[in-house]
Parts: sequence; C-alpha cells; structure tokens
Amino acid sequence: ETLTRLRAHLGALNPLAILERGYAVATDPAGKILRDPFQVSMGDTVGVRLARGSLESRVTRREKQINRK
Repeated sequence: ETLTRLRAHLGALNPLAILERGYAVATDPAGKILRDPFQVSMGDTVGVRLARGSLESRVTRREKQINRK
C-alpha cells in the first residue's frame, strides 16, 4: 500500500504528467527555460514544449505578473 501511494505521488510530480494537465514549458532561443517574460525580447522566437509535441512562437507582447504572496 505504501509503495502504491509513493508511486502515485511520484507520478504526479513527473514533468510529463504535468504537461498532460495542460501546462507547457517555454524556452528562449538558446534553449534555457523561461521564468520571466523579460528574459526574451520582442520578436524573439520562443520554443514551447507541450505534452504531445512542441511549437515555436514569436514574442509580440510581454507582461510582468505581480506576485500576490
């Protein structure tokens, strides 16, 4: 039972499982993971990793989110 519970917990933390829930990972032109919109410039090409593939997008707008913590 403990092993089953631990397996389920690890499965939920699997990056691919997180992508399956609709999340994506964006990378800059050098392949570095983006955490801030101002890591890239207007017009840059951004890579987007999805659960079942990837795509490229061009930056047309950047907006900084205000943390409410």
